[in-house]
Amino acid sequence: MFNINRYTGVLFALATLIGVSITSAATAKPYKAAEIYSKQTYKYGRYEMRMRVAKGSGVLSTFFTYKNGSEQPGTFWEEIDIEIFGKNNATQWQSNVIIGTNRPTTKTEGVHTMPYSLGDGYNTYVLEWTPSYIAWFVNGTQVRRINGGQFVTSLTSPQDLRFNLWAANIAEWVGPWNDSILPVYQFVNYIEYKPWNASTNSFGTGWRDDFNSFDTNRWNKANWTFGENLADFDPNNVVVKNGILVLALTREGQTGYTGTPPADGGTGGGSGSSSSAPATSITIQAENFNEVGGSVTVSGGTVGYIDAGEWFKYNNVNIPQTGTYKVEYRVASALTTAQFTLDRNGVGLGTISVPNTGGWGTYQTISHNIYLTAGVQSLAIYANSGGFNIDWLKLTKI
Repeated sequence: MFNINRYTGVLFALATLIGVSITSAATAKPYKAAEIYSKQTYKYGRYEMRMRVAKGSGVLSTFFTYKNGSEQPGTFWEEIDIEIFGKNNATQWQSNVIIGTNRPTTKTEGVHTMPYSLGDGYNTYVLEWTPSYIAWFVNGTQVRRINGGQFVTSLTSPQDLRFNLWAANIAEWVGPWNDSILPVYQFVNYIEYKPWNASTNSFGTGWRDDFNSFDTNRWNKANWTFGENLADFDPNNVVVKNGILVLALTREGQTGYTGTPPADGGTGGGSGSSSSAPATSITIQAENFNEVGGSVTVSGGTVGYIDAGEWFKYNNVNIPQTGTYKVEYRVASALTTAQFTLDRNGVGLGTISVPNTGGWGTYQTISHNIYLTAGVQSLAIYANSGGFNIDWLKLTKI
């Protein structure tokens, strides 16, 4: 496919040098787009965001990491992408890593088709970037993973974080442009960052932005353009309202957003419905597994002596509703290194670390959120590193 060259770093640096904003002659385009970018740079970590994207041929709603200055000649390019196409009713998105000093750069594009429109409701996207792999998830399901190789090992620089909504002039990539769709919007509920902890081989505690306001200590608004963009990035098309970041794509002279952002029902899967129904909970006693890999011990209604690589599976778990679930585990450990992954039908949903609870018989409840689709499925606990006991697990729809 097409390698998008973003000349943002050069334009911004030039504007800063000469003391002007690139908003007039340099950006005299009839359409205005929106981009925000982080003031700090980040490297390995887990990036989670919840978005409702724009529909329309020629339109892209994105989140990506980008090494500043990559677009400069002779500079090694580093970038990781989540790009949702507005074409085809916003049912497709692209994962990508871009690297290389030569132009055109080297890339590994993957196009993924969803069974629903990503523009009909909020969906949760996760990018995991570690020294050994890069993985993309949508609504708790891993869609793509790159284990090692040049697209992982060549990413050595901290990168800034960017959201943008824009119109590309490459019809064979994003579909033909038709400005009758304007205005269109990308809505972002939150972004959460958890840094990679090499010593524990897990993601630690970072920060979360719920966009209750526009944090000028964290974000800048772009005011430039580039050759493949039919629009200019205009700061007026970045609006925070009702706890939602709104990125707008408009005609010139019609910038901004005065509407009411659609509420996030918290259910994903393209659904925008309310989540006011009573919580649905499922409790599974740890010792009631159907299959096991390894030599775990059941005693006193708990599962213990769990070593790295061992697992136990619960078949025929009936998930009554599609949506995000809080998964709680009652665990005990005398170590600080225990860690396990909740697995569904062979795909990891999320990894959680077990703290030192004060002893093997001292239990504590830990939790994380995952996305599950309705229906009967198999859930398993896989020990990434051993040294914990587990009494039960509980799934509650939120």
